[in-house]
Amino acid sequence: MSLEQERSALEELHFLEQEISSRIQRNPELYPKFNEDLNSNLNNKKKRSFREVLLQQHEINRFIDQYKKQKSNLQQSLNDAESRNQEIQSLKDPTLELIKFDEIYQNLKNQNDSNIVKPLNSIYGLKTSKINILSEFSSDLELGLMFSGEEYFGKYLDLFEFYEKWLNLIGDPTISYVKFLGEFTKFEKITKKNDDYLKYLQNLSNYLINFIKKSLPLYKIDELITNIDNEWNDKNQSNELYCEYCEREFAKKTVYDGHLNGKKHLKNVEKKKSSLTEDQNQSNPSSSKKNYEYYEFQIQKLVEPLQTKIQDTKLNTERRKALTERERIIELSQLEKDEELSSSDDDEENGDSNDEENQDFNNGVYNPLNLPIGFDGQPIPYWLWKLHGLGKKYNCEICGDYTYQGRKAFEKHFLEPRHIHGLKCLGIEPSNIFKDIISIEEARNLWNGLKKDKRKEEGEKENAVEVEDEDGNVMSEKVYNDLKKQGLI
Repeated sequence: MSLEQERSALEELHFLEQEISSRIQRNPELYPKFNEDLNSNLNNKKKRSFREVLLQQHEINRFIDQYKKQKSNLQQSLNDAESRNQEIQSLKDPTLELIKFDEIYQNLKNQNDSNIVKPLNSIYGLKTSKINILSEFSSDLELGLMFSGEEYFGKYLDLFEFYEKWLNLIGDPTISYVKFLGEFTKFEKITKKNDDYLKYLQNLSNYLINFIKKSLPLYKIDELITNIDNEWNDKNQSNELYCEYCEREFAKKTVYDGHLNGKKHLKNVEKKKSSLTEDQNQSNPSSSKKNYEYYEFQIQKLVEPLQTKIQDTKLNTERRKALTERERIIELSQLEKDEELSSSDDDEENGDSNDEENQDFNNGVYNPLNLPIGFDGQPIPYWLWKLHGLGKKYNCEICGDYTYQGRKAFEKHFLEPRHIHGLKCLGIEPSNIFKDIISIEEARNLWNGLKKDKRKEEGEKENAVEVEDEDGNVMSEKVYNDLKKQGLI
């Protein structure tokens, strides 16, 4: 790179830093850990739509990739000290005539428009249109092409295809999709771990990796995969007596070494090698031995950053089942509304100039009636609030007198962590029997009654079996065993 190219690269790096900072300043939710800092002064910023946040996160991710690329090129150029010194010395040459500069200027005038470097602001600058808020550099980003309809711009997972394959693998068609979402990482239920199962795991792993890249563009997925591989390798190296081909652990080193030449082991080796994909050839022995246990381990690690989205998927699936036809139509219209973007020129001056106007804002959302926030980040319609009876409040003493709005939220809270924790604090083992019980005294009385009935039932079981001693005396088996231990019989 010439000195001018190095200067241009440094300018681009500086400009990229500024553009990333300005976007985060305008919309702090772009920063992945923003929601963890509830006391941040940036919390009073105007709330943007979910689609806009994700779109700009993808744009920032592209900026970061471009930043790394330019930084790498610049570093290579700076390491070439000899070429730089030669160019510097040529500029310092006192015999250099001004005619050289005239030649350079003439060459610049003769260049085509395609060779002219555009200003950085026109390439990376934030647009001000509600139709397109992306810079020219990222103008080809389109969330609609990235996600399926079920994924709803990365809010939910679309695992229906894997659900159908999972049902075939376990042989139980009665399990619902919602239950599958909570159990698809529990692989012990699948007994037939054949080639179809391995292919199922590989496809599921690829889907989760791609979904993380799409829905969490600023998440360090490459670092996560590297950590998973390192943890897996450390786990296998620490267990030298485990054979991945035979999927068996041996008790002694001599037995392990002896089985390596056995027919069964050699047959398993050939079978595994034939089922490997092209990218898992023998050129990398550690990766060529990736069996289903590796993918099980990888999937369990991949779902960790997706726990919130998995839970949202379960709730959304249950919610959609309960929707009426009218509510479904309203939801479709809401999807079209979510396509709208916020203008980039609506800075905080417009929102903070009048204190009286801000008193009806909650986290940047106009909400004078204090309505619940919907899945799109906006208050739900007033008619929907009345339809579901969200104006009615229900208090639960077990939850610390917490107030729930609406019957649906109240009924659902009996299975939520807050209520379960309250029961455990009272020394009560949670179960469906305690549903609809909100009084501490009532819960304790029921628990004491259940324990009393359980003790009574256990006593009846103990006395159910009667035995005779040598003298013909009839007694319960428990009494007989106690007397026998004491040597009285």
